[in-house]
Amino acid sequence: MVLVSLATAGCAYTQPFMVATLTSAPPTPAAIDHRLLLIGDAGDPDPDGEPTLYALEKQVQLLPTRTTVVFLGDNVYETGMPEPTPIEGTVTEEVLDEALLNMFASRRDSERRVKAQVKAVDVRGARAIFVPGNHDWDQFGIGGWERVRQLERYVDQLAGVVASRLELLPKGGCPGPVTVDIGQHARLIVLDTQWLLEVGEKPSPENNPTGCGQTTEDQVMTALVAALEESARAKRAAIVVAHHPLRSHGPHGGFVSPRVHLFPLVMFGSYVPVVAHWIPIPGLGTIMGAARAWFSPNPQDMSSAANQHMRSRLLRAMDEPAADGAAPLLYAAGHEHSLQVFKSAHGPRYLVVSGLGSHAKALPVGRDRDSLFAHSNAEQPGFVKIDFLRDGRVRLAIVECSAEMPDGVEVWAHLLVDKAPPAT
Repeated sequence: MVLVSLATAGCAYTQPFMVATLTSAPPTPAAIDHRLLLIGDAGDPDPDGEPTLYALEKQVQLLPTRTTVVFLGDNVYETGMPEPTPIEGTVTEEVLDEALLNMFASRRDSERRVKAQVKAVDVRGARAIFVPGNHDWDQFGIGGWERVRQLERYVDQLAGVVASRLELLPKGGCPGPVTVDIGQHARLIVLDTQWLLEVGEKPSPENNPTGCGQTTEDQVMTALVAALEESARAKRAAIVVAHHPLRSHGPHGGFVSPRVHLFPLVMFGSYVPVVAHWIPIPGLGTIMGAARAWFSPNPQDMSSAANQHMRSRLLRAMDEPAADGAAPLLYAAGHEHSLQVFKSAHGPRYLVVSGLGSHAKALPVGRDRDSLFAHSNAEQPGFVKIDFLRDGRVRLAIVECSAEMPDGVEVWAHLLVDKAPPAT
């Protein structure tokens, strides 16, 4: 059984999978109206220097006044931003850190994680938007709403002392959507998809102290449709950004690395000691992988009922405006620790996963017939770059870095919009 599963599990793309592209050479700086950098799951930066964030900083420095960075959630692993406590800096804190692995996060260490990301975008004229993810909501606790607000307050605090513009969106633990115009041709539509999955306390019609414009799922979907239609009327390309992907071939999407079939505890990542990853338990990994792929109870997995419901609602809401030419150009998310690009027949024209912001978090990834790009390698982390050109074309590129090329280099590119719109 194990051998059959290993044979049929497919290949994990530690080397890039890519199809032929429709792109030309990189545009000149003068041709770019605005640049959007998408990077997710950057909340576990290497204390000795995170290579992905170093490459991000180099990209921001190229066109700072025309660059917006979106951090696509999980900005603070593993349990979000806690309130300061009296044990900060004490032996008790150190013991908890060691004894509970990643289940305990000190305020001091959480601030370090956010500061590392902010440092990468601290260039005068640049703008950075942090989107909450499931870990920012402390997915294992009951105080997630407060942790998201703690993160928002800390980002606001840093915004007062750095050169770039910083903010967390949507604010107040609200679901959104929130719209942000970038340059002359594009509009971001920001969602907090963890709000849709959250079972703990969150803004609701009966409890809305942060003044959310939408406090029910139906209201969120109605507002999303309206935002897309308004973007089309304004002749702006709509880019929807959130934490959870609509499509993926990473572990949350059911992909099981061949290694898991023999060493199933690797699926628990940093929640168990690293030595446990190498305990062979034949058979159990195959069962666990199948369960996660087809009927996971975890709402963070795409096979769960809650996740399927959320994705169905979002796709319908983005497909509805398509009849009027108002479908989004692209939906971008993190959550999976890989880089993926898909063509999409419904809703957005393209789906993007950019969740390799912390190189040590890299996890295997597969592909399907609609995959344009798929890669995940801890030695070659990266992020997504989208250039909105002055003539109306839109170009997406994958930027990866390595020990040999720490500043990052384009490894793949594709013209999302390959013709300038006709003059009006």
